[in-house]
Amino acid sequence: MNEEGFELAISRVLRAGVIISASLIAFGFATSFLVGWDGSLTGAPPSAVDPASFEGMLDGLRQLRPIAISQLGLLVLIATPVVRVMISVVGFARERDLLYVAITLAVLGMLLTSLFLIR
Repeated sequence: MNEEGFELAISRVLRAGVIISASLIAFGFATSFLVGWDGSLTGAPPSAVDPASFEGMLDGLRQLRPIAISQLGLLVLIATPVVRVMISVVGFARERDLLYVAITLAVLGMLLTSLFLIR
C-alpha cells in the first residue's frame, strides 16, 4: 500500500465512522418522537433504563429503543479512532517500519487501556 492509499484508507474510516455515528444518533433521537417523549429518549418508563449505562444496550436494540440506538452511535464514534489506529498498525507493518509499528501499538494500548480499565 502506497502512502496515498494509506491516507485514503484512514480518511475513509474516519469519515464513515462519523457519518454512521451521527446517523445512528439522529435516528435514535427522531424515533424518540414516535414512541413518546418521556424526557430521557428511552422509549421506556424512566426507571427502566439508565441512559448513562450501556449494559442494557443489546436488549434495547432488540426492542428498538431510541436510547439504545443513540448509544450504539456513541459507541461507533468512540470506536472510530481505535479502528484508525489499528489500520495504521497494519499500514506501518506492511511498510516494514518497525519503529512506527511499535509507537502505534503503544498508542493503541493506551487507547484500549483508557477505554476498558479507567473508570
